[in-house]
Amino acid sequence: MLVTGAAGFLGRAALRALKDADADVVAIYRSEVPAGEYGEVTWARADLTDTGEIAALCETHAPSHLLALAWYMGPGNQQSEENFRWVQHSIDLLFAFAAAGGRRVAFCGSCMEYDWSLETPFIEDVSALTPETEYGAAKAGLYCMYDKLCGKLGLSGVWGRPYFLYGPGENPRRLAADVIISLLEGREALCTHGRQKRDFLHVDDVAEVLVAMMWSGHEGALNIGSGAAVPLAALIEEIGRQTGRPELIRLGAREARPGDPDLVEADTSRMADVLGWTPRYTLETGIAQTIAWWRSELERSKTS
Repeated sequence: MLVTGAAGFLGRAALRALKDADADVVAIYRSEVPAGEYGEVTWARADLTDTGEIAALCETHAPSHLLALAWYMGPGNQQSEENFRWVQHSIDLLFAFAAAGGRRVAFCGSCMEYDWSLETPFIEDVSALTPETEYGAAKAGLYCMYDKLCGKLGLSGVWGRPYFLYGPGENPRRLAADVIISLLEGREALCTHGRQKRDFLHVDDVAEVLVAMMWSGHEGALNIGSGAAVPLAALIEEIGRQTGRPELIRLGAREARPGDPDLVEADTSRMADVLGWTPRYTLETGIAQTIAWWRSELERSKTS
C-alpha cells in the first residue's frame, strides 16, 4: 500500500491505524520522516508535484492500494491557487498508480466541498457541492471527475470527506490546539462567540475510517464525521474544564469570520451502513488524550 502525505497530521494517524493491519506500507514524505512508532513502514522521499518522480515511485514499489492524503498545505492553503495545481498532481498520481498495476484507491476529500450556506447535515450525492474556498473548489472539481477517471483507469475508488479534526500533533494555530496550549501555559485563550456548531472527530478516528474505507470495497463518497455537531464554545469550555483553567477563556474576544455558518455537520448514515463503524473517542475522552499529549510536548520542550 502506498500512503501519500504520510508525514502530515492525518498521515501519521493513518500509519498508526495501519500498524496492526499486516499491510506492506510505503509511506511518502517530502521533507523529513516524522518521529514516532509506525510499525513496519518503508519510508520513501518524493516530490508529488514532479510527474517523473511519481511515475518512478509507482514503478519501483508497484502498490496495489493507494491512500492519497497529500495536498497543498502551505501558506494560505484554503485560498491559494496552488490548490488547482494539486488537482493535476492528483490526476498524475492516479495515472501513474494505475500504470504500475494499482487496483484500489482511497482519496481524501473535504467537507469544504459542500455548500456551507445550506446549514443542514450534508448528505453524499444529495447536498450541493458549491464550495466557497479555492481548497474546497479544487477538491470538489477533482471529485466530479473521480469516478469516471477511476473507471477509465481500471481502478476501484472511494472518496472520504473528513470534517473537523483535532488531536495530538495538530497545527498549534488550529482551534483545539491553540486553546489547549494557551491554557496550559497560563495565557488567555481569545476566541469568537463560539455559537457556531461544528462536527469534530479525533484524528485517529478519522484515520481508522479512511483505512476501513480502503478495505471495504465501497465506491463513491463517504462523509467522515461524528454526525453530531457541537458549538465551538462547548469544545473550548471542555478544554477549560479539563485543564482547570476555565477563567482564562475569553469567548467573544475575537470577531467571527463574515458569513461563518451556524452549522457544519455530516450525515453519517452511509458511513454507518457501509462500515458499521463507531468512533473510539467521545469529545471528552478525545480532548483528555489531546491535552495529555500537549502537556507532555510542552514539558519536553522545556527540557530540550
